[in-house]
Amino acid sequence: MIIDFSSHMITREVEEKLSSKESFQRLQKNFASETSDPEERIKVMEKHGIDMQVLTQPTPIVVGLRTEETEEVCRITNDAIGKVCRSYPDKFVPFAIVSLLDVKQAIYELDRAVNEWGCRGVVIGTNQNNKGVDAPENGRFYEKVCEYDIPVFLHPMNWSSYDLVNEDPAVMRLFGWPFDTTIALLRLIVSGTMERHPTLKVVTHHLGGGMFPFFSNRFNIKFENLKKEMKRPLSESLERVYGDTAVDGTAAALPCGHAFFGTERMLFGTDYPFSPEKGEVYLRENLAIIKSWDLPEEDKAKILGENAKRLLKL
Repeated sequence: MIIDFSSHMITREVEEKLSSKESFQRLQKNFASETSDPEERIKVMEKHGIDMQVLTQPTPIVVGLRTEETEEVCRITNDAIGKVCRSYPDKFVPFAIVSLLDVKQAIYELDRAVNEWGCRGVVIGTNQNNKGVDAPENGRFYEKVCEYDIPVFLHPMNWSSYDLVNEDPAVMRLFGWPFDTTIALLRLIVSGTMERHPTLKVVTHHLGGGMFPFFSNRFNIKFENLKKEMKRPLSESLERVYGDTAVDGTAAALPCGHAFFGTERMLFGTDYPFSPEKGEVYLRENLAIIKSWDLPEEDKAKILGENAKRLLKL
């Protein structure tokens, strides 16, 4: 079985809600609206041999929204994706989306999404309005996630450090997003959040943002200066961190990611439909590099679907 763990769906309902927002209009240019139709998605899946997709809403749709607007978009999204997955239970797996700007509301929405729609995981942004994932008040949210025993999927967001006049927002998306994934994961670890919630499981987009696997020894060397909030070995936190293979078809990234995550914590992902040819380029190329990888077939089978099946309790 092949399961695409990082497949995005922007539903018609969300398009209608956000069509006038400039930030959404920029995002909208990067995906084909046809992919909001589950029947069209299934045709593409069958063409490429994908058995199931985990449906996640990309968190950048809430960039620049007020807290109340963000909460409404999360509710609309969860209802819309929930309905799609209920209609096609053999093809799609629902993940909730919540905003941590209001932790109490995030917990309420997570409860609702899990209990009404059977969501098997939850998506959060790596930051929102420059609030980090490790903010102390977020602890109540992670407690609830652990109660449900579902994974958190970290999706990258824009971040502010300095402004460059007239810079194309795509510059931030290209390498700023993977960087922010790396920083968000680092914050969850060194803040002691992972340690305080010993069953919390985190899935990182783009193989840990790329920087964790690539600079793993840099992290190990500098870690002694960062672990003030940690009392347990680092390995106990890292063994609950997963990475998806949505690396845009970059074959050289796989061995690096594998050295860091190992076979058991790698999940096949494509970032569909955010690529040319109505999203099929990333899907096709991410699948091809796994299949052509010099790795035992049983390990490939785990990465392509068995690990996801276990994590999602399918």
